[in-house]
Amino acid sequence: MNALQPLPATFTWKASTRPGAFWRSALIGLSSGAAILVNPWLGFALAAMLCVTSMRPSTSILALLSLAAILPQGSLSLFGLQGETPFLGEALIAIAFLQASFLLMSGHWKISRSTFLLFGGIAVAIVLTVSTSTDDRTTLLGLAYFLVPFFILLAWLDNLFRPSTHAYEGAYAVAGVLTALALGSAFIVTQGGGYDYNSVDLNGVVWQPQILGLTMAPLALLMLNLRRLPLWLRVAGTIGAMALIWAAWSRTGLAAILIVAVLELMRRGAAKIPSLNILRHPPRKSVLYQLKRHLLAMVFVTAIVGSLWFASNTSAVQIESGAEKQVLSLEGYAISRSGPLARSFSNIEANLATGIGFAVPSDPRLIDPAVVAENLHVLKTEGRFVILTDKGNSFVAIVEETGILGAPLWLALFFWVLARVSATGPIGRSMAFLFILCAIGEATVYTMSGIGLLQWTALVAAAGFSRQPRRRNSNRIPAEYTYSTIVLNRRAGDAS
Repeated sequence: MNALQPLPATFTWKASTRPGAFWRSALIGLSSGAAILVNPWLGFALAAMLCVTSMRPSTSILALLSLAAILPQGSLSLFGLQGETPFLGEALIAIAFLQASFLLMSGHWKISRSTFLLFGGIAVAIVLTVSTSTDDRTTLLGLAYFLVPFFILLAWLDNLFRPSTHAYEGAYAVAGVLTALALGSAFIVTQGGGYDYNSVDLNGVVWQPQILGLTMAPLALLMLNLRRLPLWLRVAGTIGAMALIWAAWSRTGLAAILIVAVLELMRRGAAKIPSLNILRHPPRKSVLYQLKRHLLAMVFVTAIVGSLWFASNTSAVQIESGAEKQVLSLEGYAISRSGPLARSFSNIEANLATGIGFAVPSDPRLIDPAVVAENLHVLKTEGRFVILTDKGNSFVAIVEETGILGAPLWLALFFWVLARVSATGPIGRSMAFLFILCAIGEATVYTMSGIGLLQWTALVAAAGFSRQPRRRNSNRIPAEYTYSTIVLNRRAGDAS
């Protein structure tokens, strides 16, 4: 009788395990960030080459999109003017698009009928917003910037259970890139830096504290659930991410992760207490079952209605002294969002039916690219707005841009993806709630750059925690796709 022998610990250049995907993406993030100090395009070339050669194509796609969100956000005090190099993120997205196209053309991926129908709805929304936009050029560019990464992520999600997707690696790759960002920011703090934006809130290696806070929120949730990593690393990663959110004083990120943490603790607590099992598996005909089934929809609708109500009443909010340092308070939210929301709501009233146009800024002066570049440069170097660019809320922003005729289509698109990810399990559901909560405080949902692209990528990657269908060893498929006969529900190539 053969004794069970542990699989040999061998190193391979291309990641074939979940921890392997995590460590490779972390090293790629650190090395490409360091390369940008020499030359931005050297950083791009290093990131693209290492992602393509050291990870499976589907895993590489999520790593590339994560890097595309983070690398262009470098602090100018650290990276100098090289931090403002244009098209760096777009080039990484293009590499990810080529990889997704290869998987589709080679037959490893396929697009489902429901996704084709979804793109039919998107086509209607595009025609409507382009035909009524106040600036066609800005709208067309905004649609391109949003839809190309969205198509890549949708194709990944559409092929979640195909062997070629290796969906279980996706969250590890995204967490690895975010861990590199956290380690870089922590290192800068030890060197006495990282507070360049306003000398109070930590911005780390990125140029703005809010970027750091909103990117660390998905990392905290992911690290808590990466069970193939050592326990000490998961605990350190979660605590470190929470500490960086606090140091950055990102009210949106901190409030969102705290609310999701409470929900996660309640879920795990109910799993440990037999008397609370009815909360996890209520009878199908009970009211509790219906509430649980439609909870995401109720939260989503509440977020939309509440955001629009708040925007319509921002002038009535009384700001109290010290409210800007309150996290979970209406006053703390209002002091930083009332201006942008009031401006957006005035645009809604003036263009109620069709909106001002997808991706069109609230202030018409920002349509000029030269004004945008100068405004952003002043913001990055001096920490102040020449012209306020922030819209403050994703739900108000899309109604402002597409009106009451187009907004339902775009909101339905957002909810459709949220519902698909939420249906994959509790981790996907928690990430969906996190995204909704962050969308209340930042207009990032329909902007596939920086925070928006990172949160979309983390959302789709969270679907990889879904239980993968078992594949029998008797099936005629490559050995690396089969499950081990020794360990239940574990792939033979994923031993560590």
